[in-house]
Amino acid sequence: MEQSKKILTFLCSFSECLFFGGLTYGWVALVFVLKDRGFFSDECDADSTVAPLLNESDDSCGGVANSTEVSCPGQDGKLQVVFTVAAFTINATAFIIGPIYDKYGTRIVRIVFSVFLALAFILLALSDPEKPNILFPATMFLSSGGIMILLSNIQVGNLFGRWRSTIVTAFSGSFDSSAFVMLLVKIGYDGGVSMQTSFIILAVATLGFNLNTWIFLPVKHIPWPLPSDWGKPTQVDEETKEKQPEQEEMKVYGESEKVNGSHADKTDDKNSSQSQLHDLLEREYPNLRTCFISPMYLLLLLWLSVIQLRHWFFLGTFNPWINGMSCDKSEVSQYTSAFASVQFCGILFAPLCGLILDRNRKKKTSTGRDASERTFLDDLEDSILAFVVTIIITLLFCVMIIVPILEVQYVTFVLQVLSRAFLYGLAAAFIATAFPMQYFGALYGSGMILTALFGLLQWPLFQITQSVSGGDPLAVNIFVLALNFVPFLLPLYIHFYVKKKRVMISQQNGTADPLSPRVT
Repeated sequence: MEQSKKILTFLCSFSECLFFGGLTYGWVALVFVLKDRGFFSDECDADSTVAPLLNESDDSCGGVANSTEVSCPGQDGKLQVVFTVAAFTINATAFIIGPIYDKYGTRIVRIVFSVFLALAFILLALSDPEKPNILFPATMFLSSGGIMILLSNIQVGNLFGRWRSTIVTAFSGSFDSSAFVMLLVKIGYDGGVSMQTSFIILAVATLGFNLNTWIFLPVKHIPWPLPSDWGKPTQVDEETKEKQPEQEEMKVYGESEKVNGSHADKTDDKNSSQSQLHDLLEREYPNLRTCFISPMYLLLLLWLSVIQLRHWFFLGTFNPWINGMSCDKSEVSQYTSAFASVQFCGILFAPLCGLILDRNRKKKTSTGRDASERTFLDDLEDSILAFVVTIIITLLFCVMIIVPILEVQYVTFVLQVLSRAFLYGLAAAFIATAFPMQYFGALYGSGMILTALFGLLQWPLFQITQSVSGGDPLAVNIFVLALNFVPFLLPLYIHFYVKKKRVMISQQNGTADPLSPRVT
């Protein structure tokens, strides 16, 4: 495939994820608009209280008089349900669409998500305080369409060889950064542009998906490893066609040269070790069921579930949380916009995770082999640092959220976006590395639905905060902080797994080098 077409494909896919992918995660900005317009305000009739957040006797806010604020747990709770359903839909869609994507390919998925997103924007434009329940189907379509964009574009990383993980995590970062679109909706609303107008513009913009769907991306999939002649128009006779399956099989094992004559002598050893590790992966996971029940996959789900719960709870409760720390509506608006702006930085943070994963691809491996002889065990070993860094960032985020100082929360915003940027890109890249590629869609989708079920715990946690703690999330935040030490189990397991497999291969070969071919 020509380099210019690869770059254009990347730019189109990246732009799609950036402007339409994770709009649901822009909930923090959107909910400010929804509350200002009075969505679910009828829930305030029974349980709302009007309390001055700031008056002359309030030393905590400098003793400056200000307006009153309506505290409405009922409205907050209803909007929290909307976000919970939308967030769950993201992962549920990945579960449903993953096997469909594996079987039917790219084009059918892209047609479906184009329709879903257009419907989402139209429904959001039609919603108003008298018809607030329209938010449920609207945000569900928004979530479904967004995750389909990411799922169909991850394969573009296959076009870029050793930068594959960096590209995949860049897409994940742009997916997270698309939350800034809801900030633009909020800014437009503050400036007099109606919410309806903003969403009608976004609905029209979905027509741009046709460019990537019908011109750049294939009907089925972009293969991995990428054949050297993939995407190039060629005319072959029947004899050449008969030879292609054999040649493609060679490329799967990492061989890009024709194995004949002297070339065979030069590459036999390399092919032997590469195919041995390929066979190991196939023997380890001969079918999809073995992938599902493997400790590697189960620990990945645990890692993803716990960290994702922290993020969902933060996003879903951001507005009542920041209202509890702030003094007036304008300050709430300021911090809401600040967080939404920081979310855009996911586009910068996510590739850092990919660079950590790809950092050794041009170096000798830890066992002393050339970079060209890397195997999936080397990639697994390199992922350990990325997992540990993600967990540490998340723990810092959990700690900062507990600090009762409003200005400190700017640091919390940065840590939250950094953690999320690492989270999903790393999960996708790791599944593509640790398991056979033909199961990627099913494993990714199943992982999303299972972790989403765990993420539903944010609703009872929110109820505990409201009913037991009187709106103070401190106890829940401390509990979630303790829970986030559990994900360290995954990098520990990967370390011992790689060590065990290398010893096993070394014993099978009867050599000191764990990947050298058997000497006969």
